[in-house]
Amino acid sequence: MIIRPYQSADDSALMAIEYRSPRGASAPFVHYRRHFADRAALFADWQIFVIEDTDGVLAGCIGIVLKQVQVSGMMVPLGYLFDLRVDPSYRRQGLGVALVHYAESYLIERGAVGAYGQIVTVNLPSLKLFDGLGYQRIRQLLYLEYLPAAAWPSTISVTCDEDDDQIRFTVIADRDFYTDAVAASLSTYDYVRWLHDSDNGYASLSTFDQSRVYRQIALDDLNLPDEVLRQQARSLRIFHAIGAQQPAVLQAVFDTLRDQALANNFYSLSLVVDAEDVLPGFIFTEATHQKRYWTTFKSLHPDFDPQWASPFYIDAREI
Repeated sequence: MIIRPYQSADDSALMAIEYRSPRGASAPFVHYRRHFADRAALFADWQIFVIEDTDGVLAGCIGIVLKQVQVSGMMVPLGYLFDLRVDPSYRRQGLGVALVHYAESYLIERGAVGAYGQIVTVNLPSLKLFDGLGYQRIRQLLYLEYLPAAAWPSTISVTCDEDDDQIRFTVIADRDFYTDAVAASLSTYDYVRWLHDSDNGYASLSTFDQSRVYRQIALDDLNLPDEVLRQQARSLRIFHAIGAQQPAVLQAVFDTLRDQALANNFYSLSLVVDAEDVLPGFIFTEATHQKRYWTTFKSLHPDFDPQWASPFYIDAREI
């Protein structure tokens, strides 16, 4: 077996592996995208490695992002591991372990002090693999999905801002796993910040058109006609929820962006939150689907032993 950097010519083979390697037990899903590297390309410093046999047949891959992340008040270089895939016909040969080890060596050479990933809780084989490689399950995340809906009339006005999400002025920036300039990296994907600011309080939610990058699609839906699949792939990702202390104001913002999603023919909206975060109840009761993910972490430096704060910041480009 040979491990080498990804090339665009690998796309068709990697997407075939993607469709043969769904995540989830009760409701298997895959990541539907135009190019396999689309998820990775949301980040500035990314790499994908593929593993192939001596005949040049691709057997698997792993995605890696190196970024500056805040941990215990300090910015440190961490690696984010994702898109670990091994074709079913090559499994039980240690290829997944080899890919993770290769990724860790790459990150150590680049100066990373730790690595982490997000694994859906029902993906027991992946959890077992990372457990065996010394990764700790440090936090659960909730993936919440919503349908677009017409907003009820509200006395709370909501406006939008496409230039600045003011993340640097919020308590979110004090959380572990905070990374800077997320909104700037999403500016080409129709980033918008929806907000209300008055004597009633301040609240805001940011969105980007995730369907221009990728979308989680139920495995069975891959058999749908292309035009239907393209419509179901239209999705907005919600992030940077500000204003939990003013639930009525935050709900007005939430209702407005769902109304805009309906007007613009989006099929769904999604939000990922720390399971320990304190948010208004409507955030959870309005969700039509929910999945849980484990954040798994491993130190790559003997002197790096973080003491995690709570809750975590969620990078909207992940999951």
